[in-house]
Amino acid sequence: MTAKSRKGPRNFDDVKKLASLPTRTVPLCLAGELVEEIAQLELQLAEAPPPTSLGDGTRRQLAEQIVDLQERMRESTVDFHLLAKSAREWSKFWPTLPVREEKETGEQWGERIFPFYADMVSRSCTDPVMSVEQAGELADLLHMRSWDRLVSNCLNLNMGEVEVPNSVAASELTRTSEQT
Repeated sequence: MTAKSRKGPRNFDDVKKLASLPTRTVPLCLAGELVEEIAQLELQLAEAPPPTSLGDGTRRQLAEQIVDLQERMRESTVDFHLLAKSAREWSKFWPTLPVREEKETGEQWGERIFPFYADMVSRSCTDPVMSVEQAGELADLLHMRSWDRLVSNCLNLNMGEVEVPNSVAASELTRTSEQT
């Protein structure tokens, strides 16, 4: 970054040219039923005896089945593209976050917080575009870790900081290439 850009733009029009909302892509594998199939095949592969002849392809067949299932899982992975809301939009939405009450059960809390999460996902996800109801349907199709990953990314995108990341790997590579 140059000294001029650290000092900042000279007028508001320059500020507007630099401003953009952060984005994030969250890949989620939707083929959860294949996890068990792969686990079973991996167990069979681990327990399969070494081949006794050149024609014995049991281990290879199991490995190929695993690779095929992994490819099906990759094909069932959907990228959810998120876009942060502007400060004005988010400041209107954020106060609708329910506060957990002292004697509220986990189930009661879950029922009250879920609509907020579905609304947040709906507002943040630009591809695929979803209504609040559709975001709720998506939650019914996902296991908790995937839903939590999507919700957490939406929250972090809207509430996290935007700063220049420090890539150690890139710094090391560029430093090394400059020295050669």
